[in-house]
Amino acid sequence: MNPEQLFELFFQDITTDMNPPGMKYHCDAMRYWWRERFMNAYYGEEEPWRLRSWAEAPQMWLKGYKRANMKN
Repeated sequence: MNPEQLFELFFQDITTDMNPPGMKYHCDAMRYWWRERFMNAYYGEEEPWRLRSWAEAPQMWLKGYKRANMKN
């Protein structure tokens, strides 16, 4: 799968409690924000210090996805 397809799968798993405070669930800004976190994780780019804790979700999702595909 290409990175965009993987992001779409990841984004389906995002819940409202995973969003930063004040970010609405169905807004374009949220999609863009999570896409940036996901692509940085996908390409191994380090997040700025203030965003590092938010980078954990896409990193863990990608590791789980890769591990599940290795088993298949």
